[in-house]
Amino acid sequence: MMKKADQLIAKNKERWHTAQINENELNAVMQNFGLTERLAKIILARQIGDHSDLKSFLEPNAELRYQFDQITTSDQLNKAVNRVQKAIKNKELIIINGDPDADGITGTTILVSALQFLGARVDYDFPARPREGHGLQVRIIEQAVQRKATLIITTDCGSKDIEATRYAVDQGVDVIITDHHILGKKLPPAYALVNPHLVKEKTPFKKCAGATVTLKFIQALFSHLNTELPEPVLGFFIACATLGTLSDRMSMRDPLNRRLVKEGVLALQNTKREGLKALKRVCGESGAIIRPRSLSRTIIPRLNAPGRIGDPVAGIPDSNMVVSLLLIGSGKKNVRKAAEIADQFSDVVELEKDQKRTVSQEDREAMSSATSVDDVNEQRKYITNKIEEEIDQLIDEQVDIEDNIIIVQGKNWNSGVIGIDTDRLKERFLRPAIILTQFDNDSYVRGSCRSIPKINLYQLIENVSEEFDELYQRMLFGIEVNSESGVRKVNAFGGHSQACGFTLHKDDVAEFIRLIKKQIDQLPEEEFEYHYDVIDELQFDDISPGLVYELDEIMPYGQEFDFPIFSIKNCDISNGKPFGNKYQEVSKPHLTFKVSKKAIKGITKQYDAVGFGLWEKFCLMRSNIDLTMKYDLICIVEFDMHRRNKNQKPRIRLNVLDIRPSKK
Repeated sequence: MMKKADQLIAKNKERWHTAQINENELNAVMQNFGLTERLAKIILARQIGDHSDLKSFLEPNAELRYQFDQITTSDQLNKAVNRVQKAIKNKELIIINGDPDADGITGTTILVSALQFLGARVDYDFPARPREGHGLQVRIIEQAVQRKATLIITTDCGSKDIEATRYAVDQGVDVIITDHHILGKKLPPAYALVNPHLVKEKTPFKKCAGATVTLKFIQALFSHLNTELPEPVLGFFIACATLGTLSDRMSMRDPLNRRLVKEGVLALQNTKREGLKALKRVCGESGAIIRPRSLSRTIIPRLNAPGRIGDPVAGIPDSNMVVSLLLIGSGKKNVRKAAEIADQFSDVVELEKDQKRTVSQEDREAMSSATSVDDVNEQRKYITNKIEEEIDQLIDEQVDIEDNIIIVQGKNWNSGVIGIDTDRLKERFLRPAIILTQFDNDSYVRGSCRSIPKINLYQLIENVSEEFDELYQRMLFGIEVNSESGVRKVNAFGGHSQACGFTLHKDDVAEFIRLIKKQIDQLPEEEFEYHYDVIDELQFDDISPGLVYELDEIMPYGQEFDFPIFSIKNCDISNGKPFGNKYQEVSKPHLTFKVSKKAIKGITKQYDAVGFGLWEKFCLMRSNIDLTMKYDLICIVEFDMHRRNKNQKPRIRLNVLDIRPSKK
C-alpha cells in the first residue's frame, strides 16, 4: 500500500510555467537598458513594471541610502530620537531587546554599535528562544529594572507585545519599539513606535527588514544630533542590514532593499573588521566574490543557529555571542578575540544540527546541568530518533490527503529548529504547513508555520486569533510568564505572510486546528497555485561560467525576484544516488546525479547535478525502468563552490528543482 506521504506527493500538480514574452517588449528593453536577450527575458518574465519602474529597479536611487523621514510617523520619530538623546546626555543605561534571529541580531548590532559611538551606556540581550520564544521579554525588563536601566529599545520585535510593554511602563522603564512586523488592531503603550506600517501613505520602507528599520532610525538619530555618521561605520551598518534583509526574505523587487543589498554585499566582501572576517571564515565565505544567493546558504543559516537553540541556563551560548562577534572591529589586537568567539560560534552551529533530533527526558536533564557547548554536544550523541523520521510516521496518522494544509503534531521537538522542517514539508507537498510541538510536563504547544507564495498564512492565523477571541473572550496565542508582580500572560504570535510562529495552550490546539482549516478551505483554488516560473529553454551549449557571470549583472536575486530558472530537455541521467546530512542516515531526501546530452558537433557534455528533496520523486518516477528514457528538467545554473578543479576555478553545477520524463 502506498504511504500517505507518497499519495500527497502524487497529488501535487504540475509546477512548470514557462514565461510568454512579447517580442516587441523584449526588443525595447534590450535597446533602452542595454541588456542581453536573456537578461531582458528575465526582467519581463518577472513583470517588474513599466520602464520607469524598471529604471529604479536596475538603478535604485542613491538617495534611498540616506532617506529616513518616513520610517515611522514624524511625531513618533521625534519622540524616539529625543528620548535617546536624553538618555545619552543623562548617562542612562539603555538595554537593547533583540529578536533571536539573523534580522534581530544584525539590528541589535547596529543599535549597540551606533549608541556606543555616540557615548551611550548600552547593553543587550535576547530571549532564550526554546523557552521564551520571541519578542519583548518580562525577564529582560526585570533585569533592566534591577540594573536601574530606564530605557529599553527593541529591534525586530515589540509591535504586538502589548502586555510586556505595559509591564515595562508600570516598572518605570520607557520602551522604544523599532520593528517591521505588521501591526495589530491595538498598539503597545510604548514611549515611541518606530514601524513603517504606522505610516498610512506609500513609502519606500514598507517592505524593509527589522535591521533596516534600525539602520534608518540610527540615521535619523545622528541627523537629529547633528553628528556625522562616518562612511566606514555606515558601510558596516549596511552590511548588517543586508544580512537581516536576506534572512527575512524581504522583497528583492523593492528599490531600497536592492540598493542596500548591493552595497552590503560589497561591504562584506571588502570588510576589514575582524569580527566579520572571522564570521566569513567560519561560514565558508572567504572567497573573492560574494553573491547574495550564497549568503542565504552560508552565513545567514549560521547566524540563526544560536538563536534557535541557545539558552544560557543550559550552558548553550545564544544570540548574544553573535553580536559580540559582529561588534569586533579592525586591528591586530582584535584578531585573537574574534578567533576565540568564532570557534565557540562554530561549536554552536554544529550543535544546532544535533538539536534537530528528538530530545529525550534524560537528554534534557543532562543538558540542564551542562556548562559548555562541548558537554551538551556529547549528550546529544545519545539521541537516536530524528524529527524527519517521526514526521513521516505522523503524516500517516494525522494528515488527510484531502487537506489543503499539512499539520503535524510532535513531542519534544526543539521549537527553535522545527521551522526548517516546516519549510521542507511545505516544499515537499506544495501547500502551507504547520508543525506543533509540546514537551512533556509542559502545558504549552509551540507552532511553526510556512506558506506558499499566494497565501498569507500570517493573516489567516490573525483571523483565527480574532475569531477565537470573539468566541471565548480570551487570548489564543499567549504564554504565562512569572514576574515580580505575579503571573502575566504575554503575546506569543508574530512573523510574516510566509513564515510565522506562535505558542498556545495545549487545551486550545484542537480548536485552533478547526479554525485554521476553516480559513484555509475558504480560499479560492487559484491561491494554491505554486509553480516554478521558467524563463526559457536552455541549450546545453549555453551552460558555462559565462552564463553565471551574465546572470550576476542584474542581481541581487531573492524574494519576489527569484534566481532564474531554466528548462533543459531530452537529457540523459545517470549515477543517481541519495544523500542527506549525517543525521539522515535512514531517510536520505536529496539526490545527486549526472546530466548529459549531445551538444553541437555531436560531442557529449556532462554536468554534476543536485536535487534537494527530489530523491522520493526520482524513485517514484523510475520505478518502471526504461534505459532509453530521456528526461526534461528545470534548474538553476550555479557554481559549485564546494568542488573546484586543480586551478581553483569554480565548477558549474545544475541545481535541479524538478524533473520529469520527456515527451516522446
